Amino acid sequence: MNLTNPYLPDNVYIPDGEPHVYGDRVYLYGSHDLPGTRFPCEGDYQCWSAPLTNLSDWCNEGTIYRRLQDPFIRRHQHDWRPFSKYLFALDVVQVGPHWYLYYGVGMYGAGIGVAVADAPTGPFKYLGRVTSPDGTILGEGRPLFTMPLGIPIFHKAGYPYDPALLYDQGRLFLYFGYGHCYVAELSTTDMRTLITSRETGRYVSPDLVPPVAPWKMVNGPSIRRIDDQYYLTYYGKRQGNNALCYATAAQPWGPFTFRGVLVFLGNGGAFGHRHGTAYQGNTHGGLFMAAGRFYQSYHRQTGDRFPNRQACLVELKRAPDGYFKTAEFTSQVQAAGGLPWDHTYGAKIACVLVDKQGRCRKGRAPFFWLKDGRQVATNLRNGSQIGVKYLDFTGAGRRQRLHIKLQNSRPSKILVRIDHGSRVVGTVETVSGHDWFTGVTTIPAGRHAVYFEFQGVKGAQLVAFRFGRGDAN
Repeated sequence: MNLTNPYLPDNVYIPDGEPHVYGDRVYLYGSHDLPGTRFPCEGDYQCWSAPLTNLSDWCNEGTIYRRLQDPFIRRHQHDWRPFSKYLFALDVVQVGPHWYLYYGVGMYGAGIGVAVADAPTGPFKYLGRVTSPDGTILGEGRPLFTMPLGIPIFHKAGYPYDPALLYDQGRLFLYFGYGHCYVAELSTTDMRTLITSRETGRYVSPDLVPPVAPWKMVNGPSIRRIDDQYYLTYYGKRQGNNALCYATAAQPWGPFTFRGVLVFLGNGGAFGHRHGTAYQGNTHGGLFMAAGRFYQSYHRQTGDRFPNRQACLVELKRAPDGYFKTAEFTSQVQAAGGLPWDHTYGAKIACVLVDKQGRCRKGRAPFFWLKDGRQVATNLRNGSQIGVKYLDFTGAGRRQRLHIKLQNSRPSKILVRIDHGSRVVGTVETVSGHDWFTGVTTIPAGRHAVYFEFQGVKGAQLVAFRFGRGDAN
């Protein structure tokens, strides 16, 4: 498998991805950011799927649930407050012959919505809200934040945010939270009424996130059972860095023990990168297994001023103790090897976007931008670096021809570096206009990180690149 990140089409933004395996396919459910819009989650829910034997072959199953199917959103569709009328993170669970979709509705006390379908690809029909036995909607009327004097004050405790579902041994568990994480049990009769947990004697549990965890939970819980353990993943922050963390428990209601980080955005705080080499922000995703391998979904930030977040995957490896090792944030999905050296790659696969100081800072570093339906790396300046991890140059020979497509170029030079960036292995000269420009590289056989350092550019955009044999025209 030679799957690159992001793995969906350039103009598709499905963050908060929850992958679930039904039969011989994996189905990806997530929020839906719309290109060029000001706020996240403005789109209707879509579903994408792929065969378990070929995660490169994703297809769009279409829209499975529309915003205006929700009664709260219909009432507030003309509300000036944008976060009152969008569909946020969701999860899907199969119980018997039906699939149930649980989703967040705005941030103004609308609770958690439930929809039902007869197939994993829908269409889903509105069923109701998660409620207490007396019919009170969970979190009804409770806003996530208020704005006295224009300053946001968050009310996170108990807020029903980012639902995640687990159907286990005939019982249905709902996880949710912002800054905290809780679990509640739902009736399997109507799939939406809270019932008292026989283990805790409560409708909603105490906070599940380990209080001594070094990474502070923000949101995005996701739950899976693997063997006899329950894996709770969530978006965490620490010292300005962002990551997907996880904790495990022997029972669905805990107690959970912090186990570490699954993947860092931009490798911030890991793999020798204190500040990270790509734009950071929220992330969210779930675990699944395909062809005997574990994968973690997550989303990356495109780094511009719009909330265009893209779905990514990473293969996870287990340590001898059975827990997962931290995966590196790269351009590829697989854990080992590298991407074929002689393919044409769009700029979107870059996992390093830094300024001349080696930092990824808004306004200074390159970022991704959707142009003519393709992701390009824009905001290139003198000293900017775009990096790809990793390419496998086995069989490439001693010399290669590198072809780089730039837009809005002017006379400048691109240095090609590999591995830790100290070694220059080639150059490409550019002229005014936009086209393919060619240079020669001498990259040895094997797996390498490849970096393009731009000198003398201003306002140019990297579109794509490809390597060919040194004797190619």
